[in-house]
Amino acid sequence: VEGLRCGIAYCLASARGWLCDATRVVVVGGCAQALDLAARLFVDPGGEVLVEDPHYLGARRTFEAAGAEIVGAPVDQEGMDPRRVSSSDRKRCRMAYVTPSHQFPTGVILSLARRQALLSWAEEANAYILEDDYDSEFRYAGRAIPSLKSLDEGGRVLYVGTFSKTLLPALRIAYLVLPKNLVELFRSAKWLSDWAAP
Repeated sequence: VEGLRCGIAYCLASARGWLCDATRVVVVGGCAQALDLAARLFVDPGGEVLVEDPHYLGARRTFEAAGAEIVGAPVDQEGMDPRRVSSSDRKRCRMAYVTPSHQFPTGVILSLARRQALLSWAEEANAYILEDDYDSEFRYAGRAIPSLKSLDEGGRVLYVGTFSKTLLPALRIAYLVLPKNLVELFRSAKWLSDWAAP
């Protein structure tokens, strides 16, 4: 698995625009498991999660299964706009779920200003952002858009990537790139829920 983690780190450096320490990569059994682990570790029953509106229903169902209340932030041509959510709701959220490089299902890209605002919110609220980068490999032209994680200086972004679109959906391999202080927590949770990815 160490070789796989190193390979993922290399790919992220060349394709996504940021240097990744391979020790911060946790290999999981698909994006669904990445979402499930994040929900188990960061969502308390009755807690609130900020999500794009509209959004990926699989993520919503995962957070609701963990007992979360969903707070929708409207999506426009610049992506999710958390300013259109009441400040009291934003303050109560301890996690945000976003698809910034290709919003699902609208396809819009989260603007730089909105990315910076989201990171500022996470710092102020002591919250985490779960960045689902489910299909960044596919472009009609040019290089891939830098990830939200590439802007993260405060250790607030949990980056989720997958091989299901480029290799084989049935393979069920995805990965998380985590802030250093969360790596062992996620590794332990992964071990308790599932001893090995395929």
